[in-house]
Amino acid sequence: GMRMLEPHELFLAQGFPKDYQFQFDQNGKKISKAKQVARCGNSVCPPVAKALVSANIKHIPMNYALPIAA
Repeated sequence: GMRMLEPHELFLAQGFPKDYQFQFDQNGKKISKAKQVARCGNSVCPPVAKALVSANIKHIPMNYALPIAA
């Protein structure tokens, strides 16, 4: 049979760098494999994000101030 890919394999397949940290939350608490897989599935692939920004950055004035999230 086939096995489910491990979270680190899924993140690599999405284009995340090998050293990307996804196993722990901001407080250092371990994140379950199920939540890691869910977060990977909800993520935007870094190469896709880079392509979108690269395609649109030339249309943003250099003096444009990005809004700060509250």
